Amino acid sequence: MSSETEFKDPFNVWYFLAAIVALLAFPLLNAICGWFVFYINQ
Repeated sequence: MSSETEFKDPFNVWYFLAAIVALLAFPLLNAICGWFVFYINQ
């Protein structure tokens, strides 16, 4: 049996936040790239 000090939670809140950011960023990637190109070309 492993000791309790080696237990790691399989669900980390940082993984959840990274998944939310990724799910929001991928659909907006086209707009973000468009804004970036627009401001670079000015």
